[in-house]
Amino acid sequence: MDYKKAVLLLIGVSTFARIILANQLEFGNDEVYYWLYAKYPDLSHFDHPPFVGFFIQFFTFDLFFDSELAIRLAAILPASISMYLVFLIGSYIGDERTGFISVLLYNISIYGFIISGLFILPDAPLLLFWLLSFYCLVQALPKVPAKNSRLKLFLGFFFIGCAIYSKYQGVFLLLGVLLYIIFINKDWLKDWSLYVALIFPISFIALIVLWNYNNDFISYSFHNDRVSLFSFKFNRHSFLREWLGQILYNNPYVYVMIIFMFIGILKKKFTIQREYLWMFLFFSLPLIFVTLYLSLFRDTLPHWSALSYITILPLLAVFLERKKKLARNLKIGFTFFVMLCLLASVWINNGWFSSQKGNTNKEMYGRNDAILDMYGWEQASKKVSNYLMDKKLLNLPIVSDKWFPAAHIDYYLARPNNMNVYGIGELKNIHKYYWINKQRPSIKNNEEFLYITDSRNFRSPKEVYQDKYQEYKLLEVFPISRNNQVVKNVFLYLLIKG
Repeated sequence: MDYKKAVLLLIGVSTFARIILANQLEFGNDEVYYWLYAKYPDLSHFDHPPFVGFFIQFFTFDLFFDSELAIRLAAILPASISMYLVFLIGSYIGDERTGFISVLLYNISIYGFIISGLFILPDAPLLLFWLLSFYCLVQALPKVPAKNSRLKLFLGFFFIGCAIYSKYQGVFLLLGVLLYIIFINKDWLKDWSLYVALIFPISFIALIVLWNYNNDFISYSFHNDRVSLFSFKFNRHSFLREWLGQILYNNPYVYVMIIFMFIGILKKKFTIQREYLWMFLFFSLPLIFVTLYLSLFRDTLPHWSALSYITILPLLAVFLERKKKLARNLKIGFTFFVMLCLLASVWINNGWFSSQKGNTNKEMYGRNDAILDMYGWEQASKKVSNYLMDKKLLNLPIVSDKWFPAAHIDYYLARPNNMNVYGIGELKNIHKYYWINKQRPSIKNNEEFLYITDSRNFRSPKEVYQDKYQEYKLLEVFPISRNNQVVKNVFLYLLIKG
C-alpha cells in the first residue's frame, strides 16, 4: 500500500467533508466573535492574541469573501496541513504506515476534526504552528548542535512564537524545550543558537505585552481571574467536566488507547527510542496536567489541553501499529465518526430530539437547546431586515450589553444592512466591543436606539439598562421555526432617551 497517497486521499476526503459541514452550519457564539478580530485587527485583543483574525483576513482576502464557508476556510485548510504534519512526524519516528495511522487518529478526534478543523477559533492557527514547531524540534533537540539541527531549532522557535501569538497555550512549547534540554540533552545549553532562537518567541510576546501596556494589562487581569494557579476553593463539578470533556473531545477510543500505551511504557512492554519518547512526554503532558489541576478550583474548557493529545497521536500510532487488530478497528471507527458528524449536522439544522414541551413562555423558548446558538440567525436576518426597512429604522444604532449575542447580531443583522452594533455594558461583558465602540461613529447625541435579544439568551432591556432610557418599546417578536415548529423568538425593542 502506498501510504503517502492514502494519506493525501484521506486528507482530501476529510477536507471535503468539513467544507460540506461548514457550508451547512451557521456560526456559533465564539466563531462569530472572532470574525470581529478580522474586521478590527490589532496587535492583540482582550481575550486572545490576534493570529486567528489574521488567518481569517488571509483566507477571505480581507473579508472580501464574507460567508461562513469562506471564513471557516481559515480553520479547514490549516487543519489539512496539520494532518499532513502529523503524518510527517509519524513517518519520522516510525514509517509511512505509522504516519497513516496518525492521520486516521487525527480524523476521529472531535478536537482535531471539528473544534480546530472546522470551527474558526484561535485553536486553528495554534494547532498548525504547534505541530510545525514540534516537527522541527523533534528533528533538532535530540541531536547535537550543528548546522542542520540549528536551522531546525530556529524554525521551531519561530513557530513557537507564532503559536504563542495564536493562543497563550503556546508557551507550553517553551516549557517542553526547557524540560527536554535540562533532562535529556544539555548540549544545547552550551550552544549560542538556543539563545539567539529565543528572539523569535520573545518578539511575539513583546507585541502582546505592548498592546497590554497601552491597555492597562487588561488581558492579564481577565485571564488571571479565569486560570489563577493560587485559588484553592475545590470545584468538583469543574474537574469532572474537564476530565470527561478531555475523554470526549479526544475520542474515548483514543483516550483509552493512550492509557494502555502508557501502561505498556511503564511495564516496558512498549518501547521506542528514548529521545523521541521524552520529546512526546515533555511537549504534551504538562499542559494536560496543568489544565486538570486548574479545573480543581476554576471552570476550565476541555479544548484547552486537546492539542497535547494531538501531539501524542504519532506515538500512539507506533503503539497501534504493533497491534494489527486495533489498527483495523481504527479504520472502522473513522467511518462511524464521519457518519456521526454528518448526523450531528442534520440534527442541528432539523432539531431532531429537541422539544419545547412545558415551555410556554415566549421569552424562554429554546433556553435549554444549546444547538440553537448555531441555528436561526439567517431566518432572523431576513425577518428583522425586512421590518427595519419597512419602518425606516435602518439608520439607528443597535446596542447590546454582552458580546453574545452582540456578535451574532453584528454579523447576521447589522452587517447586511450597513448598521452598527455598540457594546453598552461592563468591559467583562462586552469584551472587544469596548474598542470597537471607539472605531464606530459616536452615538452620544442619539436619542433612539435598537435593542435585539432572543429567547435563547433573553434579557429585558429595562432590566439591563434600568433608568438609562425613558422608554422601552417592544416593536416586534420574530418567531424562528424549524420543521414548522417555533423553536425560539427574536425580540426587537426601541429605546428612547427622552
